[in-house]
Amino acid sequence: MKRKTLLITGAAGSLGSALAALAAGRAFNLVLLDRDQRGLERLYDRITEAGHPEPALQLTDLAAAGPADIDAILAAIQEEFGGLDAVVHCAARFEFLAPLEHVPPEEWLLSMQVNLNAAWLLSARSLPLLRESGQGRLYFMLEELDRVGGALWGPYGVSKHALRALVGQLAAECQSSCIEVLGINPGPMQSSLRARAYLAENPAAQPSPVGAAERILDLLDGVRAASGVYLSLASGGEA
Repeated sequence: MKRKTLLITGAAGSLGSALAALAAGRAFNLVLLDRDQRGLERLYDRITEAGHPEPALQLTDLAAAGPADIDAILAAIQEEFGGLDAVVHCAARFEFLAPLEHVPPEEWLLSMQVNLNAAWLLSARSLPLLRESGQGRLYFMLEELDRVGGALWGPYGVSKHALRALVGQLAAECQSSCIEVLGINPGPMQSSLRARAYLAENPAAQPSPVGAAERILDLLDGVRAASGVYLSLASGGEA
């Protein structure tokens, strides 16, 4: 059985690392992209010490990645693995809650770049390889939009609303192809991002990201089918 190749952005984060560790045990070739070198190295050790094949590590800061950088990453994947079957966007930038008038301009631009622009660029450039796969998967992590559309969510909230629109456009444009495009709200989970947003909350009170990772992997693997373009793992309905 041919191993599928999966690219995960934000792979050193809570959900990305949980997904990578599980996918390593299900016959996926892994390309793990993050700007956190130590986090990637820890994840590499975790995967290889469990007896799974070595993942490919891609140390990249999406805040600074341009078209040439993305094309080079995809060319390297094509050369090493012969193709690409799935991209899961777990990368996200959120620094703090603040009124819009108090958001530093550089933070606005960096957040929009990581959360939206880089997701579009990588997805658009990946489409030819995903078509060649014959079973391409393109998944984006969304949010509970009513919540992050409220006060103080700043560029993170705006970018997540825009990302949902991007998912809808891509899904419509790919509906006659073999590529499945999904926007997934993984629901609350233990993560450093959530800890920065909910300072009074006990992080341990939230679910482990492993549960959401298992359900996403079932979608990638074809064990589970999505009923639409937007999926909420928290409610079982639309994201």
